[in-house]
Amino acid sequence: MKAIPTAPMHRMDKPHPCDVCFQSRFCLPISLPQDELVRMRDIMQTTIRLTKGERLFESGQPMDKVFSVHAGSFKSMISSPDGRQQIVGFHVPGELMGLEGFSARIYMTDVIALEDGEACEIDVRILENNARELPTLQHQIHCLIGNRLARAQQDQFVLGSMQADERLARFLLDLSERYKSRGLSPEEFVLRMSREEIGSYLGLKLETISRLMSRFHQAGLVHVAQRQVRITNREGLTELLVPQEH
Repeated sequence: MKAIPTAPMHRMDKPHPCDVCFQSRFCLPISLPQDELVRMRDIMQTTIRLTKGERLFESGQPMDKVFSVHAGSFKSMISSPDGRQQIVGFHVPGELMGLEGFSARIYMTDVIALEDGEACEIDVRILENNARELPTLQHQIHCLIGNRLARAQQDQFVLGSMQADERLARFLLDLSERYKSRGLSPEEFVLRMSREEIGSYLGLKLETISRLMSRFHQAGLVHVAQRQVRITNREGLTELLVPQEH
């Protein structure tokens, strides 16, 4: 298997990333009062550039930093001892990566850039020191970890009980809502991940994803042009997730 290159960590110069970041209202600064935002200069230290396919960190490495998506998108992967891999998450701007290893201080996944992008580096030790002094920041960290656990439980439910068409409908609607919360279009967006990667995440074969995309397109639920997706019937897509009476 071809090795995935690890990012060479191209660090960006001043100004401080938080001063010019339109994602700050979704990231850690959301928890801080205006007069305490200066603390972010210690917590959010630098921004790293990555090219498509570069690894930000890998499973098993000691964890001393978490990362916030500044631009682009990323995927999280886990590997089994026999070499099999599964994608367990996709990350869009404003979301934190690496939280799964917070207690063990070891990264639990490989995180790889889906496209050219940027990630903000957050020193865990400095973050924890500031959190002890700032209850609002500590609360935000707890909320982020709790939300990550809740999402993991939802994903387990999807893989364990949903039919293939339900899994894909939920995936598209969830991605739509995440874009909407960031002020981006919830109706039309580009899938930065391949259909094979979507299949890995949803526990479905590539052929199944392709077939379902075509079926959704023909049914008028979405308009698909390669990786460009437009949700044309949100209500119909949502109805796929409603249990049908027999």
